[in-house]
Amino acid sequence: MYGSTLMSVTNRDFPLHPYEVTKEFLSRCLGGQVMTFNVDNSMTAAGVLADAFRVMDIEYESGHTGPVSCFLKCTKEIPEVVEMCVSTGVYAKEVYFYSTLIDKVKEVIRVPNCYGIFKNEYDDECKEFCLVLEDFDESAWEPFEQIEKPMNYDDMINFMRDLGRFHSACWGEPVSASPGLGPFRAHWQSLNDDYWSDDGLTTWDQVLPKWEEVYGQPLLSMVEPSVADTIKKIAEIYKSDQARQIQDALIAEMQTRPRTITHGDARGNNIFKSKGDGSMGIIDWQMWVAGPASNEFGQVWLNSFGLESGMVHRLEELTNIYYQALTSKRPEIVEQYPFDVLLDDLKLLFVNIWIEYLGFTVGSIEGYKDPAQQQAKDNWEEMMKRNMETLHYSGCLQSFEAFIDRTNS
Repeated sequence: MYGSTLMSVTNRDFPLHPYEVTKEFLSRCLGGQVMTFNVDNSMTAAGVLADAFRVMDIEYESGHTGPVSCFLKCTKEIPEVVEMCVSTGVYAKEVYFYSTLIDKVKEVIRVPNCYGIFKNEYDDECKEFCLVLEDFDESAWEPFEQIEKPMNYDDMINFMRDLGRFHSACWGEPVSASPGLGPFRAHWQSLNDDYWSDDGLTTWDQVLPKWEEVYGQPLLSMVEPSVADTIKKIAEIYKSDQARQIQDALIAEMQTRPRTITHGDARGNNIFKSKGDGSMGIIDWQMWVAGPASNEFGQVWLNSFGLESGMVHRLEELTNIYYQALTSKRPEIVEQYPFDVLLDDLKLLFVNIWIEYLGFTVGSIEGYKDPAQQQAKDNWEEMMKRNMETLHYSGCLQSFEAFIDRTNS
């Protein structure tokens, strides 16, 4: 095992870009004198919140050994995204995970080993950081990619079972003052708080013209009219006089649910399958939070699958497989968090995270005007299309309207 001590420095001496990686830096992290290496940055565009690249073909001085590859994760190069991440603690939470929380989580689900954690000494927000992580290389792990190579049905069954066992093992997580462990709030909830501006406009009102400016077509033109109608109705609810109270009531209700640790970003790009036993490994621990198990499913489902996969229509079926794994060793959960309540909660949280996606779109879309970000721009377009389709076909509007009726009764 290689050291993962948190290294805080006054002057940055760690890489934030592929061209800054050196033999000396790698030698510090990997426990052997590195002589040569190559860098593959082909996956960088797929990272929404941070930049990541693989260091591979590592060769060591005679008598030295270490990993032949590793994975570096650093601050995103798009300034608008960095500001969003800093304001919501994304980078600080991932640094905390790999420096502190990993010892608990790795007992129940496979996560990358950490070889080095780097940040500036006085930068508590981790605006500049670098993680040196184990590479889930293709000789032992099959990577997924939610646009080009999503999980199939059998993969989803395995993943749901692993996710259920993970949540079960962390069940009953107490409230504390540590990052991510306070009273439940969805990771991007601050974006929802800013949904309404003083001039009466909402984030939705800002998204529509910005989207058409950057993408050259209306946002809702990507989906069928029935899907567009659902999205419009959600926007109307969030424009109503009751909107703030509805949002507050939703989060307050979720805070009454039993707590576990949720990864928070368990979408296709962050999942790997072991070629040995078929178990799943999860990377990107930057949006984790303690709260209801239902919080996990927004990122698992909302944009991991296109309609053609058929997976969007199997939400209840696959969630039930998850629930059987969740309760198999903790039968008391059946009473504490009944399946129908969990299923309804996750649909409510789909709506909640959709509002977060709108906020993130407003905050980051200007960066997609840069031609160098074309791939990231295209990925975001497809993800937003899938978000809208999944909201509609999962029946989220119906659950949301029923919740509002209960709240008003």
